[in-house]
Amino acid sequence: MPVITGLEIGSENVRAAVVETTRSAPILRQFGEMPLPPGAVEAGEIIDEGAVREALVALWKQGKFPKKRVVLGVANQRVIVRHLDIPSLDDSEIVEGLPYLVQDAIPIPVEDAVLDFVPIEQFTGSEGDSMLSILAVAAHRDMIEGLIELTGAAGIRLLAVDLQAFGLVRASFGTDLLAGGTGSQALIDIGGSLTQIAIVRDGVIRFVRLLPTGGQEFTADLSDGLGIDGDAAEELKRQVGVLPEGVPSGSGDTVAAGVILTETADRLIDDVRGSVNYYLSQSAEPVLEKLVVAGNGARLPHLANRIGKVLDTRVEAARVLDHVDVGRLNMTKNELLAYQPVLPAAVGLALWGQYVVPASRRSEPAMEEESA
Repeated sequence: MPVITGLEIGSENVRAAVVETTRSAPILRQFGEMPLPPGAVEAGEIIDEGAVREALVALWKQGKFPKKRVVLGVANQRVIVRHLDIPSLDDSEIVEGLPYLVQDAIPIPVEDAVLDFVPIEQFTGSEGDSMLSILAVAAHRDMIEGLIELTGAAGIRLLAVDLQAFGLVRASFGTDLLAGGTGSQALIDIGGSLTQIAIVRDGVIRFVRLLPTGGQEFTADLSDGLGIDGDAAEELKRQVGVLPEGVPSGSGDTVAAGVILTETADRLIDDVRGSVNYYLSQSAEPVLEKLVVAGNGARLPHLANRIGKVLDTRVEAARVLDHVDVGRLNMTKNELLAYQPVLPAAVGLALWGQYVVPASRRSEPAMEEESA
């Protein structure tokens, strides 16, 4: 059965997951992570290539992960995702015409971009012509080439580079995506310095937005506001969390910390609400059916519920282990459960080709696995 390794390069860790696809259910065969030094990756962009390469080499040595058939996730401000309505064409015609179709929709020259697309749905235009809605994805070419070079230097052979949000959705929704017929459901992944929003309806990703903020901003604001070092701010952040509602209780630094964290949370929530409301207004849908939350940042006490109240929707934690079977891992069940908030990206990338249309129709062969 096919075996793929998903690779996430996050703000604070690199993570890898090996998944074997079977006829019954995917099986998680391996999972591991390796920490990165502060500042090595910011908002999804690699700042210190040497540090990331060393972490990848160490992770592969520790976990003995396969070096081939690796799918790398990409998520940063140098990736542009746009919803476009185009004449209904077959896949090959879209691939051929993609540079022309997206040239007015992306802020970079098409010759400097690696392009891809995901079909959403067909519809009839105002003049009776057959039309197709797509999500067009454009990534800066030098960034993609740099990632391929970096992973290659670590001895890793890429099968594909995928939009990380697609992986998050695959792992967090699993076979539920195949059922279709549901209302719009959102996923929010709050990482160290990047927050990803994806909205799915009828089994198809219809909206993606990346926000350059995450859990590190909460820690920095707390450190600055209380005049404490980063380690103390991180510990206090996890203890206090944001205010669930109403007037804060307690005294001293606990109250001050709750107020600071809530102010930071509300800035993030305003951005999330703006993104969701934009999607809802464009799709003429009144509300979200539910919100699934993931990422280390989502562990901040009361944050997920506060987001749900603002969006007026029910909130669920991402439960990747509901959608995959687990093989013999070198960790206990409780240890694996503790990782569940950060499993979606790596596991979902290893599910490349499953459940939803992946970013697999490359306009260039450089995205495919190199020959041995």
